[in-house]
Amino acid sequence: MNVFEAGLARGGAVLAPMAGYSDAPFRRLCREHGSAWAVTEMVSARALAMGDERSLAIPAPYPGEADVVIQLFAADPTEAAAAARVLQDRFRPAAFDLNMGCPVKKILDKGCGARLIGDPEGAARIVSAMRDATGLPVSAKTRLGRDRVELDEVARALVEGGVAALAVHGRTAAAKYGGVADPDPILAVAAWSPVPVLYSGDVTTPAAAHALRAQGVGVMIARGALGRPWIFDEVRGGPPRSWREAAAVLLRHVELQIAHDGEARAVRGLRSHLAAYVRHHPAAQGLRDALVRADTRADVHAALARTADGAAAVAAHAPAAAAPTPAHAPVGPRDAA
Repeated sequence: MNVFEAGLARGGAVLAPMAGYSDAPFRRLCREHGSAWAVTEMVSARALAMGDERSLAIPAPYPGEADVVIQLFAADPTEAAAAARVLQDRFRPAAFDLNMGCPVKKILDKGCGARLIGDPEGAARIVSAMRDATGLPVSAKTRLGRDRVELDEVARALVEGGVAALAVHGRTAAAKYGGVADPDPILAVAAWSPVPVLYSGDVTTPAAAHALRAQGVGVMIARGALGRPWIFDEVRGGPPRSWREAAAVLLRHVELQIAHDGEARAVRGLRSHLAAYVRHHPAAQGLRDALVRADTRADVHAALARTADGAAAVAAHAPAAAAPTPAHAPVGPRDAA
């Protein structure tokens, strides 16, 4: 049983890969709150194949990270295989994932991301090359199609190429993140697929996740986990979080990020995450305005102290005893995939 089958058998939902968001600290937080596994931010196969050491910072696991799945974007099977071998030697991941869904122009222009939807056999060759080079299972994350639904053809080619699991965002690449995600073509593929199929798109509540799992697909949560990493615990039956509990998670996120990046870079880099944590609070606007200008841990604490429960969380908070990971400069594409 591979990591995908084992994770789905344990139930729950999975943190989707999000460039600029699913870094080591956020993956750690989501795993602590019940994510079945987590996929890294995408990293360039070409850069790794050409020996770019800086690119290794993007998928680097946190200390003790279990079942890490590293996502590559690639256009060439040989480069993908070489990159996978580099990553296997350096990080010992449990599996790999091929990005076939990113709609960002600079990725498409490289023949990567959603561009691969138009070349299902080529995408299958990349999956096969990664698997053969490492002996590890390889999943693929794609979309319904380019500007129309063409998922069945793509899925059949990937299965023929040996893909171990298939995750699908319920929008076309042309739609990007607009409109409403459509699960029906994904459910249709799941009905015949011999490998696990996961649905991604607009899953923001435990009820939505449960409804999808009841229809025979696994569930990936992307934007629904931003500011709410405990959603994975809720999917497993855990209770909703009070604002004081949410503030405590926010504070742990800050400490994990500081251990990873150093205080100045960490807090500035977390501003969009911090805004997401408070978006449903009655005092959201004031809190958000303070948090998106935060530069230090003290700034975050001062912002939270504007509410009674936030102040209580700050008072009760002690820096998380997380083992630090090496700080690194941002590298590679940072657009949401």
